[in-house]
Amino acid sequence: MNCAQAVVEVYALETDISEETARRIAAAFAAGMGCGEICGAVSGALMVLGLRYGKTKPKDSKADKHTFAKAAEFVAEFRKHHGSLQCSHLLGVDMGTREGVEEARSKGYFKKICPQHVRSAVKILDEIAE
Repeated sequence: MNCAQAVVEVYALETDISEETARRIAAAFAAGMGCGEICGAVSGALMVLGLRYGKTKPKDSKADKHTFAKAAEFVAEFRKHHGSLQCSHLLGVDMGTREGVEEARSKGYFKKICPQHVRSAVKILDEIAE
């Protein structure tokens, strides 16, 4: 599973979705959404926050405020620990290119570095949970 899938899957049962649904929702968020942008572990964590706290009624501004406050808290903590939210920066290769993805694969980054970001995202989520 990719980083986003790994994070969302951890919280599937808690958020009343199946592991299969969690995997499908997060599938397109690997490698910084396939272009080296926001780390999949971060994207997955933000999905979890939406599943936990997100509004379900159009005019629920209280839920919006709460969700965005939790998202900002998560982002600040992740950035504090890792220095960036961008997949390409975190891995030191351009994940928006085939060459960059191949370099990350050949250097073992998906097994060495990415799991650290997934663990960190889950830890931060657990710390900011109510």
